[in-house]
Amino acid sequence: MPVGNFLVGGVLRSPMHRVMSQSLLLLTFQGHRTGKDYTFPVAYTRFGPDELVVLAGRPEGKTWWTNMRGGMPVRIRLAGREFEGDARLVKGEEAVPRLNAYLEKRPRAAKAMGVMPGPDGEFPREGLAALAAKVPVVSIRLRTGGQALS
Repeated sequence: MPVGNFLVGGVLRSPMHRVMSQSLLLLTFQGHRTGKDYTFPVAYTRFGPDELVVLAGRPEGKTWWTNMRGGMPVRIRLAGREFEGDARLVKGEEAVPRLNAYLEKRPRAAKAMGVMPGPDGEFPREGLAALAAKVPVVSIRLRTGGQALS
């Protein structure tokens, strides 16, 4: 595990998690081929009462998101609490509103990915659709028993 991930993971597991919990969570899943548990920090955005969106930014050197094809049970640590959920890779038109929500919260990420809001402050749908074809978008539906995340 890279040192940065180790340090961030330590903070997210500690009482100091509030420093990072507004934008980062710990994602844990079991690899399809290895059966090994993998845990690392990822940036997220809330999408509705029980769904989170995670992007695999700069996916060229990353393969973790390929485990989410077809769905995958996951565990997350968010704001000092543990949750179970179901993660899946979303594509095409289904990814567009999730990308929009993610990038609205992260203007720097939008700029780095080459998508800029128009004069009306909205991201152009064509730009989001093109980005959805390149950047893996993972939806995590939390099993919260019908209770919204606080």
